[in-house]
Amino acid sequence: MLINDIFVIKTSSMHNDLTDIEQINKLNATTFHLLYKNYYKALVNYSAQFVDNYDAAEDITQDLFSKLWEQKITFKSLASFRIYLYNSIRNSSLDYLKHKNVESGYLQKVANMHEPYQLWESNEEDLWTEEVYRQLFLTIDELPKRCREVFLMYMNGKSNEEISTALYISIETVKTQKKRGMAFLRKKLNKNAFFLLQILLV
Repeated sequence: MLINDIFVIKTSSMHNDLTDIEQINKLNATTFHLLYKNYYKALVNYSAQFVDNYDAAEDITQDLFSKLWEQKITFKSLASFRIYLYNSIRNSSLDYLKHKNVESGYLQKVANMHEPYQLWESNEEDLWTEEVYRQLFLTIDELPKRCREVFLMYMNGKSNEEISTALYISIETVKTQKKRGMAFLRKKLNKNAFFLLQILLV
């Protein structure tokens, strides 16, 4: 079944609790829609931090959701479910880079850069990094369209000049949008999420 085929459900019928692992393991169409709505954008943005290609990141995330739907994987806890999502995206993103014949030095650098946030153990105490990632990218998604475009390119290591050229805007506009984005995120994010943002911007 195609993912789009599942989205015929009316919003008013969505009453499933995404904190209930039994509901997630049953994975009917309603629950699947809610999972997609709550995690899709965050997972795409997480993948994009590795592959630096938004279209590829979307494909990787779509593949993960297709696998969830088709294989009906079950999980022991909400923690293990979240860990599965982010580890799967990380591993698939690194596989994508390998298949694109990325130089090994760069590939290792990318893998090492994200190593502190890798979630191997299904321990609730390890989950803060996953949740911080999700909250960070959901908040970034609240930025106005142009500001969001500039900020995501900034996070991907693009210079002001590169952003200016890609988006056909002035360098001063790039700087202004970056400042607006930082001010918004500083106000909206908690300390952990803002700290993670600062790490990603280094």
